[in-house]
Amino acid sequence: KIKMRIYFRTSTNKNLNNRPQWFDYEKCWDNLLQTRMGNHITVIHDGPLDESMDFVGQQENITVREINSSAKLEDLILDWQEKQEWYVDRDSNGREYKKRLEKPDREKAAGALMYDIIYEDIKKVENKNDIVYMIEDDYLHLEGWPVVLDDVFNHYPNLNYASLYDHPDKYMERYKGLDTVLFLSTYSHWRFTPSTCGTYAGRISAFLEDEDIHKNNLGDHNKFLKLAEKKRIFVSCVPSFATHCVSGYVAPFREWGKL
Repeated sequence: KIKMRIYFRTSTNKNLNNRPQWFDYEKCWDNLLQTRMGNHITVIHDGPLDESMDFVGQQENITVREINSSAKLEDLILDWQEKQEWYVDRDSNGREYKKRLEKPDREKAAGALMYDIIYEDIKKVENKNDIVYMIEDDYLHLEGWPVVLDDVFNHYPNLNYASLYDHPDKYMERYKGLDTVLFLSTYSHWRFTPSTCGTYAGRISAFLEDEDIHKNNLGDHNKFLKLAEKKRIFVSCVPSFATHCVSGYVAPFREWGKL
């Protein structure tokens, strides 16, 4: 049986810009607790624990790991300056252009520390078909999402990575002309997708084989370009069972505000 390992990354620094009117960080955390169906959560907290989130009071099947992104950031910036790495991206009109790898910030430094923790954990796991699901702290999930995610990985043994977020940018000019295939699991339609945000799931076997890419490419888009070069299979469900809570990028066809 596949086991799911959830890594929830959060911080004392909260960004409230470009948020839907109904958005609230604490409610996103409560939503995760209510919908996780008993799965273990490792909370990766950047900075001193935020008193607004009652991690200590929710001790059952929860582990808290504190990190310090400030300490990591200096090394990442030095590495970024040395590498001078570029990749091909698309603008909002779908035109390709060459772009330098984004300068690391505290968000990316926290992501790097999260991957360090994940790899420390999963290298000890016996069943390499188990799933790692990384969740950023500004996501909402529908009831039953663990069953949906577990099911698609069981359905398709060759599947490497999956997202529960049907990212609206795949229907914008940026991805004009993008072809995909729709297919079914027990509970949802799925589509092949070239990329997503930092909230997604993958088999432990895939994470171990792709360790160099995950630990050395902290931006979302360029990371998935390199995974695509390795012919990794990445899918997202249609419609979403989760959404990133950013104005203009809330997943369509769900009444997220009512959650």
